[in-house]
Amino acid sequence: MNESLLKLYLTFIILAVVLAIIYAVTYIVPIVPLRVYNIFNAAVIVIVLYIALRFLLYFFDRWMAKIDQHTRTTLKFIISIVWYGIMGIAVAAAFGIDVSSVILGSAFISVVLGLAAQTVLSNVIAGIALLISEPVKIGDRITIDTWQFGNVFPSYPPKFFSQDILLNGFTGIVKNIKFMYTILEDDEGATVEVPNSVVIQSLIRIYSDTIYTTVRYQINSNMSVDDAIRRVNDAVGRCSDVIQKEVLIDETTTTGYVIKVIAKCRGNRQDVCRSDILRKIIEEFSKGLP
Repeated sequence: MNESLLKLYLTFIILAVVLAIIYAVTYIVPIVPLRVYNIFNAAVIVIVLYIALRFLLYFFDRWMAKIDQHTRTTLKFIISIVWYGIMGIAVAAAFGIDVSSVILGSAFISVVLGLAAQTVLSNVIAGIALLISEPVKIGDRITIDTWQFGNVFPSYPPKFFSQDILLNGFTGIVKNIKFMYTILEDDEGATVEVPNSVVIQSLIRIYSDTIYTTVRYQINSNMSVDDAIRRVNDAVGRCSDVIQKEVLIDETTTTGYVIKVIAKCRGNRQDVCRSDILRKIIEEFSKGLP
């Protein structure tokens, strides 16, 4: 806390103490007229609540330092509005006004507004939870696996492609996390805005700097297994992004057998590494038999 802010807080604290003493004296020895007493009472409430609000906002800035400035400013504005509303009710009560009807009316209006804006409020609350807990960060490449939005996947012949697992989700780079939506940029360059209430319920797959990919390639039965595995190993070894690899026999078909390559690649996109591996394998076997 800087020196000028400390001086301001000390000034308010001293003023609050003085007003509190006056309040106590007028309450214990009621010789001051009621109107003046009510004014002092209201003044004490305003000063104390205002100081409490300043401390609350100061510590909020400290606790939420990881959240961007725009989001912090918006949250502080919402907190201030609610706090000033409470302050107004407290001041009205200090002047002897019956605020029970105001409180009941406010509660009723809050229920009505809450039911009407249930979806909006759930997104806002989920957005605040995402900003605080930080399961994902701006710049992460993620897949949001969710049941709320269905995807239809194509079917590929022949049968061995059916062993591939496809995630029912949306993949992209996190560009921003707002109160209502998490903004992604997908691999096609399109912007995807996912409601925060969906994100917080979803399985989130966060990619690192490396990724595993699986490639299958069918070999004719007239080539020996050992020769096919050797040539696939040579082809995959020429891929610059492949860090480590494993070549297996996946299954047999009516005309041959299927080679499966499991490779660990640099980067976080399976399709790029998979394409490079397939390209090298196709080039290898397009040479014909050795």
